[in-house]
Amino acid sequence: MKRLIVGLVIGLGCLYWFLHNTDWQALQQVLSTVRIGWIALAVCILVLEFGIRAVRWKIILRSLAPSLPLIDLFRAQVIGASANTLLPLRLGELIKPTIVCNRSGLAFLPVMSTAIMERVYDLLGMVSVLVFMVLFLQPDLSPPPEQQILIDNLQLYGGIFGIIAVVAMGIFFALASQRTATRHIFQQITSIAPTPIQRFFMRLFDGFVEGLGNSTDTKGIWQAGLLSVGMWLNGALAIFCLFQAFGLTLPFGAACFIAVAIALTVALPQAPGFVGVFHLAIQSTLLLWGQDPSVAQGFALVFWAVSFIPVTLLGIGMGLFEPLDWKGISALRFDDESPTPPKTTEAT
Repeated sequence: MKRLIVGLVIGLGCLYWFLHNTDWQALQQVLSTVRIGWIALAVCILVLEFGIRAVRWKIILRSLAPSLPLIDLFRAQVIGASANTLLPLRLGELIKPTIVCNRSGLAFLPVMSTAIMERVYDLLGMVSVLVFMVLFLQPDLSPPPEQQILIDNLQLYGGIFGIIAVVAMGIFFALASQRTATRHIFQQITSIAPTPIQRFFMRLFDGFVEGLGNSTDTKGIWQAGLLSVGMWLNGALAIFCLFQAFGLTLPFGAACFIAVAIALTVALPQAPGFVGVFHLAIQSTLLLWGQDPSVAQGFALVFWAVSFIPVTLLGIGMGLFEPLDWKGISALRFDDESPTPPKTTEAT
């Protein structure tokens, strides 16, 4: 409940800050000139992301069930994303494995452990996009001096962080692939961090190792990793399409930067629908690139709409035909040491 209240306060506060100085006439003018074709393309690209997520999840689950139908995994991903948008406490992350268990008969905890693997792969994808940001931060035209300073700083600090993160991810994957034999080593590495951070990374490591199970599918690990990189670049491509919709001449590297900024922003406690924080983050990011405030505000509104409305409507439609024990799901918590799986019902 505390997290929900904090999320509501932060979200409403950011929404007020986003709207309080709005020039409604200028905003209307900006939105009236948006190119609908580019927006439609961005919507298709963003929906495609859930197809890529489903393929990646099928690879991760291959050691548990080699022949899971891809459509079931896609359905679980979309319904879970819809629930994360509409419901508090990111309950969609519990709904996803529940749907798969309902339809496959798999045990809940092994499927749930793959959610941690997905997070690790997402970190890999985000780091890769950060590296691409450094590579592509060269606009075709000479930028204004203040924008050039921003680009130089992003290339310098993004490059440093990207190299450190790539090395760290490589060490993590190497340790996890050796399973419990290297757990002590990883524990020693994380012991330099504060206790809450140490516990988080140990849970991440244990969940990833458990998700790997007894599989020696090195090919699958590489496949999932490459799909993660492609998925995050897919998101940056959707943002780049929206640049074209608004007639912005920003480079692809700026789209990568926004993708990383949004990923970090949505990790904060949120109001349902990611209202407020998402909008303010996009607007602030575009202002850094020297865009007009009304353009930045219009872009934030459209980007929020294409990111959440189509997938949420699709998830609601699919969820109407999915039997779920909502009471059991709501009782679960991610920070439980041994969560009890919700009751499953016969799939229709």
